[in-house]
Amino acid sequence: MTRVETKHIHARAGTWAPWARSWAIVVAMVLVVTVARLAYLAWFNPYPLIEDEAHYWEWSRRLEWSYYSKGPGIAWAIAASVKVLGTGEFGVRVPAALSGAIAALAMAGLARDSMRDKRAGFFAAACVVLSPAFQALSLLSTIDLPYVACWMLAVWAAWRCLHRAGSWSWIGLGAALGAGVLFKYTTLLLLPGLIVYALARHARLRLHPRARLLLLGAIAIALLGIAPVVIWNAQNGWPTVHHLLGHLGVKGGDMPEAREPYSPLWTLTFLASQIGLAGAIGVLAMIGVVKALRDHDLTPDGPRESAVFLLLAAAPIFVFYLIVTFVSEGEANWAIAGHATLIPLAAFGLVRGMDRFTLLMRLWRELPEPRPRWGFLLRRPETPTQVAWHVTIGIGLVAGIGMLRPDWASALPGVGKFVPVARLTSATSNAGQVAELIESLRSHTHADPFVISQHYGRASQMAFYLPGRPTVYCSSSLMGGRRCQYDLWAQTDLRRATGLVGRPAVLLGATREQWTPWFDRVEDLGELRGEHKRGRPVFLGYGYKGIGGS
Repeated sequence: MTRVETKHIHARAGTWAPWARSWAIVVAMVLVVTVARLAYLAWFNPYPLIEDEAHYWEWSRRLEWSYYSKGPGIAWAIAASVKVLGTGEFGVRVPAALSGAIAALAMAGLARDSMRDKRAGFFAAACVVLSPAFQALSLLSTIDLPYVACWMLAVWAAWRCLHRAGSWSWIGLGAALGAGVLFKYTTLLLLPGLIVYALARHARLRLHPRARLLLLGAIAIALLGIAPVVIWNAQNGWPTVHHLLGHLGVKGGDMPEAREPYSPLWTLTFLASQIGLAGAIGVLAMIGVVKALRDHDLTPDGPRESAVFLLLAAAPIFVFYLIVTFVSEGEANWAIAGHATLIPLAAFGLVRGMDRFTLLMRLWRELPEPRPRWGFLLRRPETPTQVAWHVTIGIGLVAGIGMLRPDWASALPGVGKFVPVARLTSATSNAGQVAELIESLRSHTHADPFVISQHYGRASQMAFYLPGRPTVYCSSSLMGGRRCQYDLWAQTDLRRATGLVGRPAVLLGATREQWTPWFDRVEDLGELRGEHKRGRPVFLGYGYKGIGGS
């Protein structure tokens, strides 16, 4: 049989991996992976908290209705975790591992419901487990994975609201949206896609008889999630609004320096980062879109309709951040929820494509020896779906194992310089050196030293790793930088903090000229050993005089 003839082969659906239809297998796989991650975090993880994690921990020990740059979700989650598990890296990071499990199960449930092939559920969860981005986020306690988990729960609930005549699904939709806003405000970008879909496809929807009343209930529940953020901002002069405007580099923001002119590299870099983030799973998603739109099932909730729903749900976040790149530099993880939304399509493309590959393999093996070449690189048959899936597995395994011990990877010739191991390991070393400087100051001055950092992330790491977990101060906004949460707490705001005048201090970052007006004398010590960022020298300050020497 020639390759031309093989193009006309139609595989019987469901021939590949029939065992994957079981929901119990999905749950078992996610449970095993989650338990393994928790065991690693508890006993084998050698890496201290990165700056963002430490800063969110700082939030968690001063609970508020909201915070300067984000909602309170991550702080509340960490506070609950360390309350049960104790204050340590494990307690801080458990919410990340649990969020990874929730996100995987939500994607599996959505894929099973929407793609009309229960096998898609298992492989949607498998794509989450194998994705390097989601693997890393499951080990680091940032806002991204809890936010994605809420986003995917909302997408799943929305599908059931619109195509399963669900009643409880409306409550789930409102709760997921409200909870998502507590982690990241861009959860609301899901709404435009859902609204456009509902309006454009209203004739194909299957709604509960009391859908309008249930919609009002969902809105009310979602507003409960938004309320803490709004109330806190109204009480504190809307700092989050100023922060977001500053992030965009527009008037009214919290960035004092002039805005940089637009560079096409901002947009091009963002687009390239999205391609890199999608990787082989993105290829599977494109295959899934094509297969779903060509599917012969024309029912109102078939794969074709599911593809339209998922594409519209994902589109607003990609479009929004693409527009943002015309006024500010973007970051790869900004649109990660959009990538997550397309994973059910990747799973659908995978199972349908592998059905065809399975049939091709059977037909090829039935041919007499010597068998003809049917593959691109190998003699046996190969298909784009099969290649993309095997690449996904390979990259997922290598990345998953490698990120458990990146210090080992950093020792490999030609690879080590690309592994940011210093960023992951410097916190405890730096804190140890700062602790030594504190003790040296204490013995020389017979006074109680304190610590000021120009950067909020370094201040947070010092607060976590210094003995006794002391109050650490941040000088960013006083030295021409951005404001941060430290400026809003009376006990950490250098403008309002009491009991500091006359005391010595360890000073991290900035320049000697910036520190000199605040102290009787400033001593330059160079940089801490193992410092991974340039421009972060350390100084000793003697005789604190207050801000501006007042």
